[in-house]
Amino acid sequence: MKHINHLIIICIFFSVVACENQFLEKPMGNDLSVDSIFSTEQKALSAIAQAYSMSLASGIAIVDWDGSRTYGLNSGTSSHLSGEINARKFSWEDGWLIQHSGMTADDGSGIPRSDDGFSFNYKAIRQCFLVMENIDKVADMSQTQKEEVKAEMKTLIAYRYEEMFKRYGGIPLVKKSLTVDEDIMIPRSSLEEVLEYVQTICNEAIAVLPDNYDNKYKGRITKGVAMAVKAEILMYAARPLFNSPTPYLSLGEHNNFISFGREDRTLWERAVTASQNVIDWALQHGHQIIKTGSPLDDYGTAVATPNNAEVLIAYKNQHYPGSNGNYYDPHGQSGGANGMSYHMLTQYYKADGTEQTWPGDVDIPYSDYLTKIEEMESRYKASAMGAGIDAWNNPNNEYWSSRRLTDGSNWEGRGGTEACGRRVKFWYHADNRYWFEFPIYRLAEFYLNLAEAYNELNDPQNALLNLKIIRERAGLPEITETNQAQLRAIIQREWAIEFYEECHRFYDVKHWKLPDLGNGIIGGPKKSFIFTYVNGDFGYVSTDYVSYSVQEIYNGFWAQNQYLSPFPIKEVNVGYLIQNPGY
Repeated sequence: MKHINHLIIICIFFSVVACENQFLEKPMGNDLSVDSIFSTEQKALSAIAQAYSMSLASGIAIVDWDGSRTYGLNSGTSSHLSGEINARKFSWEDGWLIQHSGMTADDGSGIPRSDDGFSFNYKAIRQCFLVMENIDKVADMSQTQKEEVKAEMKTLIAYRYEEMFKRYGGIPLVKKSLTVDEDIMIPRSSLEEVLEYVQTICNEAIAVLPDNYDNKYKGRITKGVAMAVKAEILMYAARPLFNSPTPYLSLGEHNNFISFGREDRTLWERAVTASQNVIDWALQHGHQIIKTGSPLDDYGTAVATPNNAEVLIAYKNQHYPGSNGNYYDPHGQSGGANGMSYHMLTQYYKADGTEQTWPGDVDIPYSDYLTKIEEMESRYKASAMGAGIDAWNNPNNEYWSSRRLTDGSNWEGRGGTEACGRRVKFWYHADNRYWFEFPIYRLAEFYLNLAEAYNELNDPQNALLNLKIIRERAGLPEITETNQAQLRAIIQREWAIEFYEECHRFYDVKHWKLPDLGNGIIGGPKKSFIFTYVNGDFGYVSTDYVSYSVQEIYNGFWAQNQYLSPFPIKEVNVGYLIQNPGY
């Protein structure tokens, strides 16, 4: 089945099923067309590739403009919502609107303004079930190949349900492809039911999936990916948002959609077992934390180099910016849309592990900025480009040079909008490559899972052992803190740094129920570096800058209902779907 792998890798494309009256409705088609698609292996390849594309793309804001909110935001990324990046672009974009007024079930046209394209999840799930239910019809595939494809589809389904679980809580569970004769008005299941269903299908997939593929076929789901989905959903189940006697807001008789109704220590224990299983499997099958002794290069490789040893699976995105290409474009997005927030900057350490001190709202000479920014740890330098200086993660490369701004092919919107670091994370040694492969699961996640879970189980020694692995790679000194509350804060800070812009923080901070969500993290005062320039307008290279200060640039929105995402109002109005509280 190696030729199937190759097609899956290169056939990442955006394909949306025709509009439907309800999100669970069967798409137009007939049995003859299904029989035709699954008549031969070659014809079945497109259905398999589409299942991968739909399932892995959903929830990752890739396209510049997604007016129908197929995948989630019409423009922007989860980093704009989480406070990692300041939402300072256009006031009609979802990233800006949600930061200023929150998620809503209805933007005025019946479509939610939120972080997720709810309906598309079920289109992806249906595509996976169609492959599972029809792959046995393919005449020229072995039974082993067919069973592996079914296991891949189960893992993709589990991944989509896991992603919805952390966004919505309990959700409708569709366990087959539905026909027009069946009841498609499926109500929400409880948190417990969703958690157990995902665990069950992950276990079924783990029993069948292979451990490895040849390097040129990287991109297919392995046994370790199914283990990773299982571990991630257990972590979100164990965190305080769900693992609590009372919900964040009351949903009355339906509280089991958003709370387990108890604090269950065994969820942390199950999370430890599942994450350790991922690590044990990974170390036996060619995966590892990349650590050669050069922290910037090691982290840069781990987050940006395609098919590196730390990534278990990535979204094979090769879309270029512009014309609905890649919203993450580091050279474009005017108005400061790529600028790291001051809050995010303060999560990073200096390279020696101590705290950096930054100015207040009074102008300080730019020379102070140059000194301090050079003192920052390697993960910052692998993730951001400083104001007026070249990108550390692409040394001696004119394409990633501040001088590029003066040659007519400039970094759109750079002058005056540098914020606290310009986006460059996913382009380590990229030369002129715009596209990147979004890392969905990196091995570092499971070491931090263990650090967090062991600490919650009052086992600081094992927590510190796993935390040490991540900090050592970053070139930072070992942590010795054993007080649970203080160690918890240190581990949460490591999550923020290690997974900057990797679609973690928006969900992590809410599931931790951090006390400052409305005071500078998601909502509250949003700050940035503001620079002054020699010519009074903007700077390109270091000699153009005069001074800098920290200024509040806008006030973000936070409310209790924002802990979970809203379901589409038009689905709620049909009567079978219970809305999350506060929408």
